[in-house]
Amino acid sequence: SASAAESALNMTYANFIWTTLAFLQGCNSLAPGPPSGVLLNSTGETSLALTWAPPTTGGSPVNYTLTINDSSSSHVVIPDNGSPVYDYAFTGLTSNTPYSVSVMASNDGGNGNQTVVNNCTWAYPPGSITVDILQGSDIDPSLNVTWTAVARVSLYLVFELGSVLQITPQRFLCLSSVCTEIINLHNSSSSGRSFTICVASYNIAGQSGAGKCTTKSALVPGPPSGVLLNSTGETSLALTWAPPTIGGSPVNYTLTINDSSSHVVIPDNGSPVYNYAFTGLTSNTPYSVSVMASNNGGNGNQIVANNCTWAYPPGSVTADILQGSDIALSLNVTWTAVARVSHYLVFDLGYVLEIEPQKFLCLSSVCTEIINLQTSYSSGRSFTICVASYNIAGQNGAGNCTTKSGDWKLLWTAMD
Repeated sequence: SASAAESALNMTYANFIWTTLAFLQGCNSLAPGPPSGVLLNSTGETSLALTWAPPTTGGSPVNYTLTINDSSSSHVVIPDNGSPVYDYAFTGLTSNTPYSVSVMASNDGGNGNQTVVNNCTWAYPPGSITVDILQGSDIDPSLNVTWTAVARVSLYLVFELGSVLQITPQRFLCLSSVCTEIINLHNSSSSGRSFTICVASYNIAGQSGAGKCTTKSALVPGPPSGVLLNSTGETSLALTWAPPTIGGSPVNYTLTINDSSSHVVIPDNGSPVYNYAFTGLTSNTPYSVSVMASNNGGNGNQIVANNCTWAYPPGSVTADILQGSDIALSLNVTWTAVARVSHYLVFDLGYVLEIEPQKFLCLSSVCTEIINLQTSYSSGRSFTICVASYNIAGQNGAGNCTTKSGDWKLLWTAMD
């Protein structure tokens, strides 16, 4: 009948609609492909950051499931919201530990293939860092760095924040609870600025995380250079020196004579050479003078110089020509001795008598010496004889002289 045919037609149409819908639903339920652009980065001692992008194949994702270290008890499900990039932070992890993270896209069609990435949390930074400048010698200062070790860490990076000392980052192996390393400083440039030294720990993947730093107020100066101590008189010495060639820039120089508790402080003014006169000293006496450079970082090594003040010149010098015979003339020289002096130099000022300077030993309060005159040169000119004292270091200071009038005359001629 017509109604039966119409009913059959409606049923056929309905089946077509349901079949089409089922087909379309099947297409939309195609499982997603694996997420793309998956990265796992260390972001701290106890954290990792996961980033990913939607799959480029398969069906559209509905959710993303994140799993750390294959844990079946704890999954993180992130809904797809149409974003081009997704990220998630894993926190509360263990320092210096490797982790494996998987990310998988899914929809009504099922789960896609997962992508697995690996990384390691940073190591905790070391603690209790101390830094000191060691000046083992004038030409080889070094940096002593000590730090407290970190569990599960053996490699450390020691580096300078800035370039005051101009040291390059260096790795060190340490298996002790306290680590100490000596770094040679081959920088001869002078700098009094503060410097900062840091130590960073390496995780087991060889990645260096945050470091711990300590700042030293200034690089200690090296010892002054070119230090000289010269006798300048019977009661004075002159000290000269130049700035250090290594270490930090000096702020002051401290001078000390004979280890006295009284010091002289000379400010650094940028001069290439410095000098200082010690006066009011004792004649013919040895002195020891030290000079030390310092700045806010501390005191550098001192340099010690030694010398002796000149002896006072002798007094009451007299000189007479003695004519013992026609063929033997001599010069009689007498002078008053000086305390703490044993040697004297007698010399002819102007070489009128043509006698060579001669040293004499005298332990008396009044010294007398006879000097033979072995010259055939006859002259009525005046002559001057001087006597100088030697200090205990053998240095000759100022002398005392006497001049004889020109009324004498040689009475002999040298024999052939």
